[in-house]
Formats: sequence, structure tokens, C-alpha cells
Amino acid sequence: MDRKFLKAVMAGWLTMFVTGYLIFDVAMASFYETYGTIAFGVGRDAIIWPANALGVATLALLIGLCLRWSGTLGAVQGFKVAGLVGFLVWFGTGVIYYGHSEIFADIFPIVDASLELVRSGCGGAVMAMMLEKTD
Repeated sequence: MDRKFLKAVMAGWLTMFVTGYLIFDVAMASFYETYGTIAFGVGRDAIIWPANALGVATLALLIGLCLRWSGTLGAVQGFKVAGLVGFLVWFGTGVIYYGHSEIFADIFPIVDASLELVRSGCGGAVMAMMLEKTD
């Protein structure tokens, strides 16, 4: 992995981390309290931020690799590709969890994945713009 790619992934990670906080922990907090793990009595009292950061970094790396492999450049295309990757990852994971446990309401996987589309898309737009830039 070259330096330009790593910088793009790091910038995408930071974008996704901040955007995710604003979406999931601020704007949609009441949805997650009503339909997520807290509603079923299995949510954490406090978020483990290092684990959250590592998870977002892993997703950012996956998105960066998808952008690189597809040759995606530019913010709009980066948003589309990354948003699709984020949606598919979270929708699939959410449906699996819904099928195997009782920690989510039935509406949760589609709403969560749709919000992830926005977070991943924003990170992908930043990454694709940085990958497009010449040094």
C-alpha cells in the first residue's frame, strides 16, 4: 500500500467516524434507543470508543480497497461505490443478526443500512477525491 492510499483511507476513516457520530449518536439516537440493542436491554451503558474506531477503520479500509480495485475517482463516484459497499455490508449483517437473535426490531436492518450508506458514501467521496489528486 502506498502513502497516497493510506492518507486517503485515514481521511476517509476520520470522515466516517465523525459523520457516524453525528448520524448514529446525535441525529438518530432516539431511533436506536427505540429499535436497537438498548430497547432490548442488551445495549452498553457507555460506548467503547477504541473498538468503535477500529471497526470504522476496518470498514474504511474495505471501502478504500473497493475504490482502488474499481478505479473509482472523484467525489460523486466515490460516494456511490462506498455507499453501496456500506449499505450491503450493514444490511447483510443486520439481517443475519435479526435472523439469529432478538436484539433488533424488524425495521432496524433497513434503516441502519440506509444510514450507513450516507456515512460510507461521505467517507468514500473523501477517499476518491484524495486518490484522484496528483502529488
